[in-house]
Amino acid sequence: MVVRFRSMTAGLARLGQRFARERGGVSAVEFALILPLMLMIYAGCSEVTTALIIDRKVSRAASTISDLVAQQTSVSTSSMNGIFDATTAILEPYNSSIAKVVVVVIDITSSGQKVAWSRARHDTAATANAAPPTGLAVPSDIASAGSEVVVGRVTYAYSSPFADVMKSITGRTAYNLGHIFYLKPRQGTTIAFTS
Repeated sequence: MVVRFRSMTAGLARLGQRFARERGGVSAVEFALILPLMLMIYAGCSEVTTALIIDRKVSRAASTISDLVAQQTSVSTSSMNGIFDATTAILEPYNSSIAKVVVVVIDITSSGQKVAWSRARHDTAATANAAPPTGLAVPSDIASAGSEVVVGRVTYAYSSPFADVMKSITGRTAYNLGHIFYLKPRQGTTIAFTS
């Protein structure tokens, strides 16, 4: 019985030494251990890149709508639709129907700020002759009495294909990417809205 036990332990020791010397398949095992981490890093980099691309497009759209309105002396409903269509073209190939676009022209007077007129797509326009909505008031370093300022805001609710994973990490499934641009009229001091 003792001899049998010794031969069995010796056999196991030889098998263990042979296993320790064997190097075949080590690369495959290492790759299998690293692959999930590599895939997570790749997916994360891809999502961050997509979010940055959309954020740049949102910034460009807000800048463009503000600039297009600031170049006019008067704006009509049809020209505003064309300006809103420009944001759709800028946001291509991403879904522009979830982009909220607002243009507000604000009168700056000695007594404060009030909305001259406003138009929006997929959002609510500001009320005319009222104070500007929160977040759209003109900063004091830009505001000068007796002029108007064009405010363009575009927000985009970016949702990742990995929303469930992101929710477990950040607690959110969508991220609001938004930009606001303030421009003074290029031709004169006011911009009229005509139906």
